[in-house]
Amino acid sequence: MGDIRIVWDPTTGTGDLNILGSGLELGHDLETASLISMFTDAQSDPGDIAYDTDPRGWWADTYAALEDPALTAIPDDRIGSKIWQAFARPRTQDTLNWLRDEVIRCHGWMLIDGVASAVDATAFFTSSGGIGAIVTITANGVPNIYNYVWSQES
Repeated sequence: MGDIRIVWDPTTGTGDLNILGSGLELGHDLETASLISMFTDAQSDPGDIAYDTDPRGWWADTYAALEDPALTAIPDDRIGSKIWQAFARPRTQDTLNWLRDEVIRCHGWMLIDGVASAVDATAFFTSSGGIGAIVTITANGVPNIYNYVWSQES
């Protein structure tokens, strides 16, 4: 059985569960994992550039120490990304470089867990003031390319 599929809507810049027939669509596990990795807000760190004082972060990261003691602990193992901070940054090449690095970083668990053998990204600005990324995740020797565009929440 596959994961519940999350579908990205580029017109609204949001992801949602997909209904198929009378139930939730399953499958597309790699893309769903990518969406969760990018669009779950990672907690900010001191010195981060953000447009508000909310540190965000996934509530369950608080309980990382309670995970299965048989598992190898990974320092700073937090889910999500800091992509939410991109809109507090100027529209410069440095921001695009930061965004590319953040997209790759948030997928790092895929490399550690053996889900993927490579992750790469290209970041870009949209003409409407948004940002985007083309993410390439190589799994089982096959490059899977996902194109995401989003804008700042109002």
